Amino acid sequence: MVEEQLLTGEGQTTTKAGRWRAILDAATELFAERGFASVSIQEIADTAQTHKTNVLYHFETKEALYSAVLDEALGRIADVMSEFLSGGYDVEGLRERVAYMLDQIHAHFAQHPAHARLLEWELLEVASPNTYFEHFVERIYLPAVAGIERAVAAGVIREIDPAMFIHDLHVELIGYFCHRSLMERMKPGDAFSTESLIARRNHLLDQIFYHLNPIGAAQTT
Repeated sequence: MVEEQLLTGEGQTTTKAGRWRAILDAATELFAERGFASVSIQEIADTAQTHKTNVLYHFETKEALYSAVLDEALGRIADVMSEFLSGGYDVEGLRERVAYMLDQIHAHFAQHPAHARLLEWELLEVASPNTYFEHFVERIYLPAVAGIERAVAAGVIREIDPAMFIHDLHVELIGYFCHRSLMERMKPGDAFSTESLIARRNHLLDQIFYHLNPIGAAQTT
């Protein structure tokens, strides 16, 4: 089936799916740069090189567009978390599984640093918190809490405060990809290179296992 074609202001055509992608990418960059409240639909349309009516055709309101942006920014993290939690709670191989989970999240943020900046904005902005809270709490926080509680009950990890643990890890994962310039001044080199991300992952692993299971903190991956 031939995809629907949309006419742009320059008289060119593009697929409906392509225009949707351009709008979402433009919105992601602008929301990541300035936050939800400071961005207008018209600015998003201008950045996507389309008309405001096209933006509202795909997304009825700015709030609906923002929800779609957050879906994409948090969706991969939620999928990785779900895969990790489905793996059970045996202590055997737990460190390797956590390492794989961190590698997947790092790879996503390295490829989409605007997602990290967007999420950091959400931790600071108070004007429209509900959309973010709904996405993060429902898709990531509550399943992670349930997983921690099951792991504690199974004797795999020691009892911890889930809210503090998940908050701190979430902030650390986001922050690294928002502070590239700082990290490269502190540790010369490409902060997003494979070697740098492996070093970052190992640092987080030691930190995580110190809190979850001090006996495992001396292990290496």
